[in-house]
Amino acid sequence: MRQRAALFWLPALILLGAFGVICLHFHTPWPFPLVVHEDGKRTLWGTILYFEHAVQELPVDVLLAAGIAGAMLRCGAVSRKRPGLIRWLLALAVVVDATILAGAWAQAGVATSLRWLLQFHTRDSAPLAFGSHWGYHLLSEAALMLLGMALAAAAGRARGSAALLGAAWAVFAVLSLALVRNAAPFLDARYLGHQARETLTHALVSVPLAVAACCAAGGAGFSLKPISRRMLWPAAGFVLLSVYLAAGAVWTGSGQHAQTNDPVKLLCSHFFEHSFSYLVVSSHAALFLLLAARRPL
Repeated sequence: MRQRAALFWLPALILLGAFGVICLHFHTPWPFPLVVHEDGKRTLWGTILYFEHAVQELPVDVLLAAGIAGAMLRCGAVSRKRPGLIRWLLALAVVVDATILAGAWAQAGVATSLRWLLQFHTRDSAPLAFGSHWGYHLLSEAALMLLGMALAAAAGRARGSAALLGAAWAVFAVLSLALVRNAAPFLDARYLGHQARETLTHALVSVPLAVAACCAAGGAGFSLKPISRRMLWPAAGFVLLSVYLAAGAVWTGSGQHAQTNDPVKLLCSHFFEHSFSYLVVSSHAALFLLLAARRPL
């Protein structure tokens, strides 16, 4: 129980720490009205309520949620089926998704929001191209799905259905083959730097929260001991991809291509830029877990 609670406390402490650094950096206990985003335009409130970004991340976040739920189900991390909870989780997921869509439409209009949702946008200075944003998540998404698999192996000891997990990886592969047209995600400084930051943010907050939500919904425990062999290969894959992204970002000088040289704006504010992602990934992961456990694919 204590280790499962740590999956909630770790993200909370990370966010609290990021907020504390922002407060120290800007010399104020209330930084919400100050411009803290890397683009030099958005306040902390605007960063948290960055609906255009949230709608762009929605497909990536939902797929990550499906991957984590599939990994939990594969490891048998469901000890009870709760149809009543499914209704509440479905309502929560609908409210979160609808809020993101409505907020994006209010901020940017329907047409622009649709372009963000369809992965057209990378950064303001880059041309719009269908699916281009997916390359900004190619390696980081794979790394995070592997991390979810490693943590899921600690949450369950039995062998369950692999259908949802396989479906999530299949969708990831199909979308990646369809949308990634060059080697930029593997070699380009901007892509490597973005993916390294995405991996850091979601590995510390989104993935632990989603695994904890799945444990709570499915009634599973969580224990890092004993470490099973099922944890080793996805954990190794996560570490290798993370090291590649971090080393690649440094080697290619990705910091020179960032929108700011301020590390606080670049890293700490990024945790709050993904505020909606934390809600999407955790709520959808728990929902997918219970739905797949109730009606196997």
